[in-house]
Amino acid sequence: MQMSESNRAYILELYKIVSTTSILVVDHKGNLKRLHCPFQVVAIVEVPPQIVVGAFYMVDAIKMTLELKEVYIIEGKGYFIWYFKII
Repeated sequence: MQMSESNRAYILELYKIVSTTSILVVDHKGNLKRLHCPFQVVAIVEVPPQIVVGAFYMVDAIKMTLELKEVYIIEGKGYFIWYFKII
């Protein structure tokens, strides 16, 4: 799949404030925080055979697919971020 020019421009702008080694999150008090890799997550969706619901994993990096969907890199493989909850 080819990346569109608008997607490429969006990613270039996005990487001015974020990186593949950290993520911006809003904590339970509403404060914006930067988490640096590695950080821990818990699986809320099963992705056989590697990812088990309730198990803890360390995120090594954050990447983006060509469709502009964020993925966590865990043990060298990419998984959509909505499969996990940051703890």
